[in-house]
Amino acid sequence: MSELLLKDKLRELRTRMHLTQSKVGQYLNMTRQGYAHYEAGLRNPDYHTLLKLSKLYQVDIGDLINNQTTPIIHETLHENVDYTIKPGNLKPNNTPSRVIQLTSDEKKLFNLYSKLSSAEKKELLATLELKVNETKKNNK
Repeated sequence: MSELLLKDKLRELRTRMHLTQSKVGQYLNMTRQGYAHYEAGLRNPDYHTLLKLSKLYQVDIGDLINNQTTPIIHETLHENVDYTIKPGNLKPNNTPSRVIQLTSDEKKLFNLYSKLSSAEKKELLATLELKVNETKKNNK
């Protein structure tokens, strides 16, 4: 994703995560149309909105406004969750309070995994399960 304008990066990141403009707008506590203005280049998000977007899309805020992004997966929006931001509530009600920091290898693994087809993902998971079970047996 190099050499893209902010509006193009926002659209690409959103579509890579299979999100609708409505869901992202809800996450940002704005309308779908409000968010669509960012992707159309009619408006630019303010600093706080850029911070929220960088958290949602798992990219450094600098990557959003510069020429490269390296998305990782760590937050998924769910259809049945209300993401309306209320004062003092920066996350959905049912989100666990713990934060898991991924290593660079784990981030790379998630990024590569997200590029696989469903069949390839199933095959990879089966291979990993076999490897983990084999390692457990050898360690006993």
